[in-house]
Amino acid sequence: MPAPTLAGERRSHAFVFCLSLSLMVSLMNSSAPTPLYPFYGERFDLDTLDLTLIFGAYGVGVLVALIAMVRLAGNLSDLRWVFVPASLLVTFGAAAFAHGAALGPLCAARLLAGLGSGAMTAVVNAALVRFNPGRSEKLPALVATLAMVSGLALGPLVSGAALQLDIRPLASPFWLIGALGLALAAATLLLWPVGGTPLPTPEHARAASLREALRGIGLPFHLCAWSVFFSWSFAACVFVIGPHVAQQVFGLQDRGVFGYVVSAYLLVAGLSQLYCQRVDARQALLSGWLYQCLALLVLLLACYTRSPYLALPGLAIGGYAYGALFVGNARLVNQLAPRHSHAKLIAYFYATVYLFNATPLPMGLLVDAYGVATASIVALCLFLGLALALFAAACRTRFAAR
Repeated sequence: MPAPTLAGERRSHAFVFCLSLSLMVSLMNSSAPTPLYPFYGERFDLDTLDLTLIFGAYGVGVLVALIAMVRLAGNLSDLRWVFVPASLLVTFGAAAFAHGAALGPLCAARLLAGLGSGAMTAVVNAALVRFNPGRSEKLPALVATLAMVSGLALGPLVSGAALQLDIRPLASPFWLIGALGLALAAATLLLWPVGGTPLPTPEHARAASLREALRGIGLPFHLCAWSVFFSWSFAACVFVIGPHVAQQVFGLQDRGVFGYVVSAYLLVAGLSQLYCQRVDARQALLSGWLYQCLALLVLLLACYTRSPYLALPGLAIGGYAYGALFVGNARLVNQLAPRHSHAKLIAYFYATVYLFNATPLPMGLLVDAYGVATASIVALCLFLGLALALFAAACRTRFAAR
């Protein structure tokens, strides 16, 4: 009958909308602290290395959750057993961070939030594939990309506004995230479809071991993984050290404005991801490396001349590179991975990539030892050298499975 069918379609689309917003909120929790790091340093007497530890604790939580959830989320008949704990971890992590007043509690709160975000990423992606209205192959990836991009961009926008307006900047953004997370979790559970599609049956009696799968895919897999690791490592340094660079190198005294700059950077990265979905994967990868090298050159010149007018276009170029490198490499890994070991290789790919959370630690040591200006120039030179080497390797590599 037409009426029930129409009502069912509306309910299904409302469910996907709430599900994607839940993922968006968890990613807001990821990026919200970015403009606040100098404020934490002053308020709680933390040095740069301490701030990188807070950032890294979140990444550890995400990595642990993704590794633990990669099999569980795909094998559970009822994904709510993962969705509910993930929502609670996101909310509790945000609330705990709002009350943190020392390095230990802040790291613990970010670890909780990271566990929640990692679990939420896994379960939402699995649910979008399983409960796919219209059975469109592109819809789950598109919805997940939009949710992640908007969440990452909105996080520093909210905290930057709270900082600029002086509305309890260390607490109010995270209480907002926690409240939104709980409300969306409740709405998603109310709309959750009854039953669902059956779990996929394995096509092979024995999946290849990780070593066998890696031997089959060859060097291109490692190049893809370490390319995204590099891109995300650079972004991580922007998030953690960027507020100090903006203030001490470029003279930006209004800290809230840096939150808007990061939001714009992430928005460009998101638009780049959407655009690069339409182009050839290798072309996206190579254009990403070209723009990454250009961005590093422009930012190096900006830091040397202390010119914010060079830094802004440098970040914009870097935002495009961030999106292009992620899309190009992720699509190539999906194309290269054989079906019988696809899950193992994708899990290993993201496990490698998420090691980027450790990159700001040596950067923090460098800043504490030599100051922000010198450390920025040294780090950009190192990043540029590595980028040129990886770009050359990507140009010579034939991305085809053995």
